[in-house]
Amino acid sequence: MASFLVLAPRLENGQRDEDRTVFIRDGFAFVALIVPFLWLLVHRLWFEAALILAAAVIISLIGDYTGHDDMAAFIAMLLSLLVGLEANGWRAAALERRGYEQLGIVDADNAADAETIWFLRPKVTRPAPPAGPASVKPEAAVLPAAPKALLGGMVGLVSHRGEN
Repeated sequence: MASFLVLAPRLENGQRDEDRTVFIRDGFAFVALIVPFLWLLVHRLWFEAALILAAAVIISLIGDYTGHDDMAAFIAMLLSLLVGLEANGWRAAALERRGYEQLGIVDADNAADAETIWFLRPKVTRPAPPAGPASVKPEAAVLPAAPKALLGGMVGLVSHRGEN
């Protein structure tokens, strides 16, 4: 079973756009290991794709110039491994920069199951405050906040929100 990050954009009126909800698997991206540059382009990670392409070209040129082609190929494979490990985290960070908001995490076998679980979950609403004096605030009317580990923080090896 895998964990999926749930992200959705906020509209101008403060509501969430449920139709554009994105489910990102938290874990290794095998396709990003095999074809890192193309995977980054498909997911519209332009800056990351440019950095990976530049690093690959520089590694190749240095390997050709110094005659250490085997070492350059090994370093390029390590670079692909890094992309495979961090690709989904970079994708989540890019969506957050575009105005998406992380809503939660769903455990499911695949993305289709994660979507079904997310949209069929019972909606938690805050109870209405009791009628009466404003100075009386019963403790039962406030739901505890979700732990920070569930709603944000680290995905992969590097934090995507500037946190440690």
